Amino acid sequence: MEASFRPIGAALAVILAIFLSGGTERTLGSGMGGVGDGANVDIIVTGVKVSPVRAHVGDVIRIDMRWVYWGDISNRYQATTESEIRANGKVVASSPFVYEYGASLGDEYRQTYFWDTQELTPGKYRIRGEVFLWLDATPYDNFLDVKDPVILLPPGAEFPKGQDSDGAAAAGSPYWR
Repeated sequence: MEASFRPIGAALAVILAIFLSGGTERTLGSGMGGVGDGANVDIIVTGVKVSPVRAHVGDVIRIDMRWVYWGDISNRYQATTESEIRANGKVVASSPFVYEYGASLGDEYRQTYFWDTQELTPGKYRIRGEVFLWLDATPYDNFLDVKDPVILLPPGAEFPKGQDSDGAAAAGSPYWR
């Protein structure tokens, strides 16, 4: 009967050894977004494009965002976060983002968002694309602000002379080629 408990005891000893050595942070995450001990995890938002930048309330605005994993060459970590689009500081579109074990240096991610402006008031909206990551090595490159605002006019209103419901605005990272 004693022999049947040996495999269980051995397994418990291995789990206890991993836990006491701090290995669980690398395999299970630290509870702070799942990034482990923070060894050079890094996301760089490389581009945000918005179109159209002149529209009517109720139109749908397309926003494309790109970002790159630029952390450890051999990723042993996993993180779950949100890729978000903000208009005047308020989240208007988001999508869960998980980078998994084995992410490689330079892996590029793309996401397209469709922002429904149905319930908004006319005005100018500043757009920011962001992928927040706990313990990021360089948090200053986790977002990009589009310089030109989205201008929403009341439904049916005419655009200023020489302008129509069109145009695009883009932001590119100064930290990326």
